[in-house]
Amino acid sequence: MKTEYKQYSICDVAEWLIPESEVQLPVVQRGFVWKVSQIERLWDSIFRGYPIGAMLLSREGENLMLLDGQQRATSIALGFYNPWVKDKDHIGNANNLPTVWIDVNPRKKTDTQEFVFRVVTRSHPWGYQLQHNENILSVPYRRAASTQYAKLFGQSFYTNYTKLLPKQRIPYDATCPIPLCFLLETVRYNHDIKWLIEKCKDNIPEAFRTSSMTESEDYFTMLESLVGSEFFSSLLETIEGRVLPTMIPTIVLPEELLIDKTDSSPDESTLFVRLNSQGTKIEGEELMYSMFKATCPEVKNLVDCIGMNIIPPSRIITLTSRLILSSNSFVSGLSLAQFRKHVQDEEFIKKLKDKIGDNLSSPIKEKIKCAINILKYGNVPDVVVKKYIRESPNGFLLLLHWLFENEGVQIDETRKREIASRLYRNHWFGNDFDYYVRENWNKVLEPDFWSDKYFDNKDWIRQYPLIKPEQLLTFLEERLKSSEENHDISPNMPDCSDIWQIWELSLPRSENLTDEQYQDRILGAWRNFLWKLLGSRDKSLILLAQRDYINRTFEDFNQLDDLEDTNTPWDWDHIYPNSWVYGQWYIDPRTRTWENRIGNFRAMSLTDNRSENNNLSPAERFDKTNEDFFICENDLEYWKRLDAKHKNIKNDDEEYVKFHAKAIITRSVNIYKSFLKMFGLNPETNLE
Repeated sequence: MKTEYKQYSICDVAEWLIPESEVQLPVVQRGFVWKVSQIERLWDSIFRGYPIGAMLLSREGENLMLLDGQQRATSIALGFYNPWVKDKDHIGNANNLPTVWIDVNPRKKTDTQEFVFRVVTRSHPWGYQLQHNENILSVPYRRAASTQYAKLFGQSFYTNYTKLLPKQRIPYDATCPIPLCFLLETVRYNHDIKWLIEKCKDNIPEAFRTSSMTESEDYFTMLESLVGSEFFSSLLETIEGRVLPTMIPTIVLPEELLIDKTDSSPDESTLFVRLNSQGTKIEGEELMYSMFKATCPEVKNLVDCIGMNIIPPSRIITLTSRLILSSNSFVSGLSLAQFRKHVQDEEFIKKLKDKIGDNLSSPIKEKIKCAINILKYGNVPDVVVKKYIRESPNGFLLLLHWLFENEGVQIDETRKREIASRLYRNHWFGNDFDYYVRENWNKVLEPDFWSDKYFDNKDWIRQYPLIKPEQLLTFLEERLKSSEENHDISPNMPDCSDIWQIWELSLPRSENLTDEQYQDRILGAWRNFLWKLLGSRDKSLILLAQRDYINRTFEDFNQLDDLEDTNTPWDWDHIYPNSWVYGQWYIDPRTRTWENRIGNFRAMSLTDNRSENNNLSPAERFDKTNEDFFICENDLEYWKRLDAKHKNIKNDDEEYVKFHAKAIITRSVNIYKSFLKMFGLNPETNLE
């Protein structure tokens, strides 16, 4: 057992994305979470000759696996990535890879930049702000950039900008950017400057313009005038003398260290835990996945493809392992020490391989595909499905367990709705679904498990009861009559007696609870219900209400894309402008409260129907119902009353305080009603 120390050139590291490489890098869109600003800073460091740290590899037979340094290695590879060359299409998911540009005539720099790199992504094909590269471009800049894309590549790209290919994404907040890969190729393969100019002319549209160019300036005229400049010559010399010769140190660990077979102190002795304690942070499921790849290298490529770009490979392994270990009773979790012990068990490994299968037949892939299809019932957007699986893994595990135990069961649209409604309802309006999974794990053997027989509300002690949308609307509007923010309920308040009765009938009372304790429990449940429904932290219910718009406008977008920024290729837009409330004096407390409730948010394409600013009043935005943004007749009547004359609702303007609140309350209740209707949920059953 011997640790090796090696060095790789920056060009070698760039080749790690290729499947045939000596060092195997995880598929680029899985686990790559660096921000655009980090990629740009890394390349600036490389060009300035700054050290970027060592990388950690493990030896697995004849192959090497990257353990630590994936973000840096992938960022380096992206700098060399050339989307205009067809034979590079097999690298990762070529349609979604970010591309790296460098501005060869930067008129502005930040204090931390010497070289101005520009990264463009699928969600932000125009790039980020130059001065603050962690921030997205302003609305006018995005509108201008998308208008240009429409002229260059077709009108459809004005709104469908996520469909642009990597070779069509061009940074806008720049002066004279060129693809970094062109510069690297010019120096690396001894091409002359004419080759570089022709390469740009062949692949960058002639009419391309950046935000910093004046009306009289032309991109290619500017580029040709720059190639003989001192800066450009210095740039080429930097690449030849400093960038390409960059060597990156690596530590190669022997295979034996991946799975420490000693029995002493299992939670402290493993290599991965020690790496964590020393600052090389590799988190739980990723640790288990690394152990799995070391133990079963022959099936790791299959695991990479099982999750349909919805579930990362590391979670596939933990879910499959827990299914195997839960054959008799539910295993609620799996620690690193436990998994390390199991992967040394030949019988467990055999079961794991059997579940994963091969390219011809993969049982776990088949069941995951079926489970995801169920969760997509009613055209639920991928982003919502992925969020559910990430946040409610035990609910998803229960579904997989049921599918395995009921081979051949008929899954029609009715059953899909029944299952999806149970899972989603308890995700948003439940309190402890894990308890239910644990208590009912063995009942899943019955095909009708998802029926009311097992989800009877009277036996359900950790699920919030649902109420009629009309009841909720009346209750919230009644509370507007008071200037104090109070949405509590009690048995002694006439305006909420019906709601209290529902909660009292649905939430069982333990014998040891006093009247006061029981009432506190009901009140706590009610507050949690309202917070989950009206709070804006989780906006998934809005995406469900706007699902047709989301699926149409972002039909090829998947939440598991390359970068953190791609989580939201849309704006979360305040219908009543946020700037009209926050930072203003004498605003009524009710206005501040309702401004950030879900009813005031809409998901919106970054360019779709946007004004030159975001200060249009709701009355100016909507003159009729709008299905795309889920504006209905009953909330439209209030939005239309909120015009620019009342942009700062003062606390003495009672009428408009109520118009503002009623618009948001009504739309919030409409969103709730849409969720109930979508999954066939009937609040009246709470009173049976």
